[in-house]
Amino acid sequence: MLMVIWSVVRLIFWMIVVPFFIGQLFNFILPKERKSVGFTYLLGLLIYLAVFEVMAIPCMLLIKYNAFRYCRWIYGVVSLVMAALGAFRFDRSLFAEKKSGFQNMKLDTKIYFGIYVALVLFQMIQSFRYAPFDGDDAYYVVQSLQAQQADVMSSIDPYLGRSAPLDVRHALAAITMWIAFIAKVSGVHATIVSHVVMPLFIIPLVYFVYYEIGKLLFKDKKELLPIFMIFINLLMIFGNVSISTPATFLLMRSGQGKTVLCGLVLPLIILVFLLMFEDVSKVKEQAAGFKEKAIVAAPWWIMLTLVNILGCACTELGVVLTGGLSALLTLILLIVSKRWTAILGAFASVIPSFIYVAIYFLVK
Repeated sequence: MLMVIWSVVRLIFWMIVVPFFIGQLFNFILPKERKSVGFTYLLGLLIYLAVFEVMAIPCMLLIKYNAFRYCRWIYGVVSLVMAALGAFRFDRSLFAEKKSGFQNMKLDTKIYFGIYVALVLFQMIQSFRYAPFDGDDAYYVVQSLQAQQADVMSSIDPYLGRSAPLDVRHALAAITMWIAFIAKVSGVHATIVSHVVMPLFIIPLVYFVYYEIGKLLFKDKKELLPIFMIFINLLMIFGNVSISTPATFLLMRSGQGKTVLCGLVLPLIILVFLLMFEDVSKVKEQAAGFKEKAIVAAPWWIMLTLVNILGCACTELGVVLTGGLSALLTLILLIVSKRWTAILGAFASVIPSFIYVAIYFLVK
């Protein structure tokens, strides 16, 4: 029992505490009104995962034996250093009591919020109870398990159990290796991390992103926000009309990179651009000068870059999907804002994707 508790403590430390303190270290880039616990954690998690992708690929390509061991130690040390520095600049104001207006809401709005929270908890509990398996687990989960047990990084064929050339198509999407890292440092079997821990981690994170999207869409009609969230929940709960819907992936295949891409990464891109559109509207209202126009969206371009890196870490198709959606929304932003700096920001945000593609074709 004590070992189970100790493993749970380590899971919480590596999946919640470390990313949050990394976010504390870098949340100075966020606008004052966005410096919240949620946004700080989200920023820290994106940096946390981006650092792993950047470190995992060289270890995978350049180290022949015990590659995962080197990757694990280097990444663990770097993450702990960043988290420690973030702890030194701990910002208590994030936890200061803020007037959210919840107490002043109408009774029916409070009830809707209660239904929304209950639906999210219901999905987490059911995903934990059933831990549904999928045919792709024979590849993705086994990759994580091989890394955890044999210190290899995509150098053993999951189907045959023997040494094999690097499968570039799957290897560069290093989220399976990150799951292996979490499994190794927490002492939990990689299969359990994929099927039990990841749903409890991904599901609330996805709904947090949708909640922030709803806050921007309904900022003038806040009473509609919980209704919007209930609607999103129902789409997910009753979305299992095929094995390929985002709802099916979110609730039944939470440990796979494809789930993180369609459930988290793509909505995150929409959230980032909504924040940019909000900045543009504020600039127009204030009749700001060119300098302020150029600077106002800088934090969101940085976050978009991190989101694109996460898309690459999820699946190779993430490069295309994140880049395409970013390009489309940048075009709309360019038309709305009339700022040529939008093109520069968009180009900078996809540079990691270009590097990813270059590595793919060089190694393939």
